[in-house]
Amino acid sequence: MLIYGKEIREEIKQRVRTAASTRSMVLSVVSVGEDPASQAYVKGIRRFAEDTGVQCNLIKLPEHCTEEELLRMIEALNQDDYVTGIMLQTPLPQHISADRITEAIHPGKDVEGIHVQNLGHLVNRTAWIKPSTPKAVVHMLKSNEVELEGARVTIIGRSAIVGTPLALMLMDEDATVTLCHSRTRDLKKISLESDILIVAAGRENLVTDDMVHEDMVVIDVGTNYNAQGKMVGDVSQAAKEKARLASAVPGGVGTITVAELFDNLCILAEQA
Repeated sequence: MLIYGKEIREEIKQRVRTAASTRSMVLSVVSVGEDPASQAYVKGIRRFAEDTGVQCNLIKLPEHCTEEELLRMIEALNQDDYVTGIMLQTPLPQHISADRITEAIHPGKDVEGIHVQNLGHLVNRTAWIKPSTPKAVVHMLKSNEVELEGARVTIIGRSAIVGTPLALMLMDEDATVTLCHSRTRDLKKISLESDILIVAAGRENLVTDDMVHEDMVVIDVGTNYNAQGKMVGDVSQAAKEKARLASAVPGGVGTITVAELFDNLCILAEQA
């Protein structure tokens, strides 16, 4: 059975709308260049802001801007007391280091929760903002009453913004987590031993139906575009049909991710 994120998104939206009615919240989104996928994501963020009464300022810099120019922009936003949270839209041009720019964002304004200091809170199990996509995954699992305590969870993809922080968050829920990547051996065997499979590798049809079983819960975090220009995930349709529960793409985790970003903004506003 396919599961969707619309109801969760609406629940968070109402919470953000209530928070925005009692305090001013300003999200600054910094974008470099004209990447079409990035612009579509930013459009979704601006729409969510309009729906909830949050002010969203888009700062667009040209593709040829230098790393130093971008750093100066980030520092100006850090110093601006009017700005609640800062989001850096990726990908960035090759001549700019995403890591360096991310670490330049003040941890107290890092709405995505990916600054090294904020990721450190995950390791220490300190209550604070968490990366929005992993938050969306955990929220989706809990909302669908998927038992996490003691569950065997396999995550395919070890990125610093999804796979690795998600592993930490699930271990905090007392799940037993295996984190896989491109050099993992016997991936099919590991997958079949899992209760929950979460795929965030960015490869269309990476997971096929022979890698899942009927009692498995599959969460597809992938966002790819096939030859026809249709958005698809990392998990094949046949695999999703075989699993007990599987998240839809589109309409699944991605639907919740933007909402979780604004939930983080609320947390930052409360701590300001």
